[in-house]
Amino acid sequence: MNLSIVLLGVVKITALILGGIVSLMAYRAYNRTRIAGLQFFAIGLAVLTLGTFLVGVFHHIGGASTITGMTLESVIISIGFVVMIYGLNQT
Repeated sequence: MNLSIVLLGVVKITALILGGIVSLMAYRAYNRTRIAGLQFFAIGLAVLTLGTFLVGVFHHIGGASTITGMTLESVIISIGFVVMIYGLNQT
């Protein structure tokens, strides 16, 4: 197995774990404060985190082309940011 692919896998899993922690922290902040914007912010972070990880899996394991993977990742990132922007406008 190529070292670059292993390194990419390690980085993707690290980003998944760290993004999951930040998403969980944002959701816990919402539970404490009940500020509606924090709930959407946590959801947006989760979409970004899980989406980019799944696109990596889809690309490397599923065999999707680079262009397809990059396009799908950009769509998921855009959706996550829209949810986060919506949430920040709720406060």
